[in-house]
Amino acid sequence: MLLSGSPLNSTPLSGLNTAPPFVLTTIAAGLAFRWRLRVLVNGADVSARLTGSVSVDRERGAAGVASLVLQLAAGPVVPADWVGRTVVIYYVSTAAGVTTEALRYTGRVVKTEWNALLRQLACQCGDQLQQRGEALTVEQIDALTAGSFWSADVFDPVAGRSRWDYALERMSTIAASLDSAADGTLQVSSWYAAAPSFEFGPNTTIYDSISVGYADLTSLTNKVEIEADYRFSRLRQQNVHYSWKHPEAGSFDGLAAFCVWRHNSAETPDVAMVVSATEGAGLTMLDGAGYNRLPPSGAYCDPPAGWINNYPDLLLEAVWNGGRRWAQSVTEQYRFTVIAEASVALAGEVISRDRVALEVETDSADQWASDPFTAGENSIEDVRDEPRRVTALECVLNQAATTIIAAHTATQISWDTPTSMVMGIDLTHTLRLDDQGVKAQAKCSRIADSFDLLGGTAITTLSIAVMRGGGAVSDSLTPPAFMAPPPPGEVVAVALASQLGSRNESPIYDDLLDGFAGNYDDNDLDINAGLVAFPRRFILSAPEVPADLRDEFPVEIAATYRVIIPNDLLEL
Repeated sequence: MLLSGSPLNSTPLSGLNTAPPFVLTTIAAGLAFRWRLRVLVNGADVSARLTGSVSVDRERGAAGVASLVLQLAAGPVVPADWVGRTVVIYYVSTAAGVTTEALRYTGRVVKTEWNALLRQLACQCGDQLQQRGEALTVEQIDALTAGSFWSADVFDPVAGRSRWDYALERMSTIAASLDSAADGTLQVSSWYAAAPSFEFGPNTTIYDSISVGYADLTSLTNKVEIEADYRFSRLRQQNVHYSWKHPEAGSFDGLAAFCVWRHNSAETPDVAMVVSATEGAGLTMLDGAGYNRLPPSGAYCDPPAGWINNYPDLLLEAVWNGGRRWAQSVTEQYRFTVIAEASVALAGEVISRDRVALEVETDSADQWASDPFTAGENSIEDVRDEPRRVTALECVLNQAATTIIAAHTATQISWDTPTSMVMGIDLTHTLRLDDQGVKAQAKCSRIADSFDLLGGTAITTLSIAVMRGGGAVSDSLTPPAFMAPPPPGEVVAVALASQLGSRNESPIYDDLLDGFAGNYDDNDLDINAGLVAFPRRFILSAPEVPADLRDEFPVEIAATYRVIIPNDLLEL
C-alpha cells in the first residue's frame, strides 16, 4: 500500500509536510498527439465497440467512477448480465513516434442502460471502494490507516458493525484520504503538499479553463470545543480509632487498674459488646484490638484477696479500630479547545463542538467492601483505566484537529489539459501551476478524464486542494495527566465516655451518649426508691463522612491546543 509514493507504514500520517520527494516533471506544451483507448470488460477487449464518449472521475476520499457506451452487434443482449463485470481503461498516446500507455481506471459495471433502437449499452462503473473496504479485516484496516486513532468510547464497538464505517472513523483522525489508485489498489494519501512532482508552466493549460473555488465562512471551522467526561470510582477506607477506660480504674493499667476498680467496683462491658457496638455503627472491627480484661479467678492485689471471675471477657479498658469503606464517584471534566489561531484572527471564530463520556466499570468497587480491611492507616485508591482514558482523549483531539485542517483545504484550483500531457499524475502527487496569471502549489485532489471519441479530444481536468491557514505554534495533541488522588487523611480518634448509675450522686442517664452505661455494685437502690438502675449497654457511632468525600466529586481540567495549517502557494 502506498502513501504519497512511499510504503504506508514508513511515513507518519500527521505532519506530512515532509513526504518523500518525487522527481520533478515539468509539463511541456505538446504540439500533436495521437490517442486511443483500450478498454477491457471481463478481460475481453471491447475498444472497437466504444462510441460517443468515455469519462473517468477519481477524487480523493471518494469512490472512482467511469462511464462508457458500447455499440453492440446484432443478436440477443441481456443488459443485467453486464452488471458486475470488470472494467479496465487504458489510455494510449503516441507523440514523436513514441507510444505510451497509461492505466486510467479499474472497476466494475454497476448500472446499465439499453438503447434498443441504436443497440447501444451505456455502462456506469464504480471502483467499489466501499465494498472493498468492507471486505477488509480489522487488522488490515489498522495497517492501512496506520497512525490514525480510534476508541470504542468515541465510536461504537467494532463487533457486528460495518468495517467501512470503522475505516472512515479512523480516517477522521488524520489529515489524509482513503481512495483507490488507477489500478484499484486502496491507498491513503496525505493532504499536506510535498515538493511538487509535476509543474505546469506557461501554455500547458487549456485557455480559460482555470477556475478557483473558495469555501464560505460558515464552513471554515477554526475552533473545536470538546467536552470529555471521564468517570471512575475512588475507593476509600476510613479507620476510626476508639478507646474506652472504666472510670473507676483511674490512671492505672493492667492489674493495677483492676486493684483500683475492685475498691469501688461497677459493671463493665465485655468484648462481645464492643464488637457488637462497632458493627452496629456500620464499621468493621479491625484486627489488632487491645483489651485489658478482668483477671481470671485467683488471688490478687496487696494484700492478696481472692477473686472469682466466671466471665473472662469483661473489660476495664479497650482500644480498637473500626473501619468503613465506600466508593466515591469522581468525574474528570476535560474542557479542551483545539484552535487555529491565525485563522481565528483573520476570519473570527467558526466553532464546532464535540462531546465524549466514558465510565470505568469494574467489579473492584463492588468487592471493595468485602475485601480484607487494612488496619492502621486510612487508604484511598482510584480505579482507573489509563490506556482507555488516553486513547479516547487522543482520538477526540486528533479528530478535532483533522476537522479544522479539512476546513482549510476547501480552496480548489482546477484546470484542463490534454490527457497525453498528464498521463503520469495520480492523487498522491503535489502539483505546481504557473499559467494564465495563476500561481498555486498543493496536493492533487481530483483527476477527471473526458474522452470524446467523435470529436477526437482527450481532456483531463486536474484539481488541487490548496491548504491555507497559517499559524506559528503547534501543540502536541497529548492528553493532560490525570489528577492524583488526595492524601487519605488522618485516622479519627474517639475516646468514649461512661455512665455509672444507681447511686445518689449518679448523673441523669443519657440514652444517646456514646460509650458504656452500667451500675455500681455497691449502690443506693435499696435506700432510695426514686433511683432507677441504668441499662447495661455499650454503644458508639461513626463520625459523619464529609460530603466532599462521599458525594460525586467533579474535577475540571482545561487545556488549549494550537494547530498550524501550512499556507500552500496561491497567487492570483
